[in-house]
Amino acid sequence: MLWAARVLARTFGTLWELLSRLRRRPAATDPAEELRNRLAEARASDPETAPAADEPAPADPPPEPAQEPDQTQCEPASADLENLRRDVHERARSLSEEMRGASEKD
Repeated sequence: MLWAARVLARTFGTLWELLSRLRRRPAATDPAEELRNRLAEARASDPETAPAADEPAPADPPPEPAQEPDQTQCEPASADLENLRRDVHERARSLSEEMRGASEKD
């Protein structure tokens, strides 16, 4: 009788495995394709905001970066590593003293 229970259990197990393999799972969609579809829908629903294909986009020149007045002070005095280190430490000390002096005046 024990062998019959084992046969039934094994049969049901095999059937369950086959049915679960045959069960259709939803296909995973490509995220890039989904975003392309969303973009196409958005462009179709609001044609005013979408740029026209025959109209070139106006090319604005990039804004000039604002140069700080202390830009020349940031350049190292020489390429020698030791001089560069001293220069950096000296500027850091002067800036920290400047900040301490500004906070003491307030």
